[in-house]
Amino acid sequence: MEMQKEEAKMLQWHPAFFAEIQIELQEDAEHLIFENEHQLGTKPKEIDVLIIKKDKGRVIRKNIGRIFRQHNIVEYKSPLDYLSIDDFYKVYGYTCFYKSDTSQMDSIPIEELTITLVTGKYPRKLIHHLKTKLRYQVKKAESGIYYVTGDKIPIQIIVTKELTEAENLWLKSLTNELEQNETAEKLLEEYSKNQANALYRSVMELIVRANKQKFEEVKGMCDALRELMKDEIDAEVNKRLEITKKESSEAVEKRINALNLALSKTG
Repeated sequence: MEMQKEEAKMLQWHPAFFAEIQIELQEDAEHLIFENEHQLGTKPKEIDVLIIKKDKGRVIRKNIGRIFRQHNIVEYKSPLDYLSIDDFYKVYGYTCFYKSDTSQMDSIPIEELTITLVTGKYPRKLIHHLKTKLRYQVKKAESGIYYVTGDKIPIQIIVTKELTEAENLWLKSLTNELEQNETAEKLLEEYSKNQANALYRSVMELIVRANKQKFEEVKGMCDALRELMKDEIDAEVNKRLEITKKESSEAVEKRINALNLALSKTG
């Protein structure tokens, strides 16, 4: 288990989340603009994901996007991280900075902004702080989705562990702690229908890497996975072979250079 956690720390969770949130909102994708790590100003301040509606009047049908307005700031915490009180203020500050970082005054009205905070586990300390210090109300809208009211900017907290597989299979499964073999089987089934889609490939590869043991528990599932991800596996093997070849050629070149140097010294 400890080894699995250490391996999970090495994985790139944010790119997979950026792919996954596009999967979640694919019904409305043609009406949205997705920006990964949107930079604020000239200094290195980045919003994890920025989602902009192309049409202001568009109503987003997916449960995680129902609060969306024109400009939607999304903060994502990997399963190995947690959503803290200071994270909330950082994202709120980024949202205000994003509003003001324009060439024309008030070109992004405050009424057109929303904040979404995505975390693996229920952020008990943060929610207590929001209720007691800021006097906000926190209401559970549905499994895994909490609406925070009392501020001019609509805010939602998404707890991925509490989401249902029926509504949010991929977002719920973006973890290193898949609990059921049935979940892995559902993922394989869904992936088989969408394996030509690069977004699904990106998310599936991360989930498999983070949950090797779960996928290896059922031999049939493992065989099916190998078949479905054959292209990705072949690409990885070829990449490693190229690295090995390069390292080998560099080692040979170093030895030749050392020999030439020794020969020149001895005349």
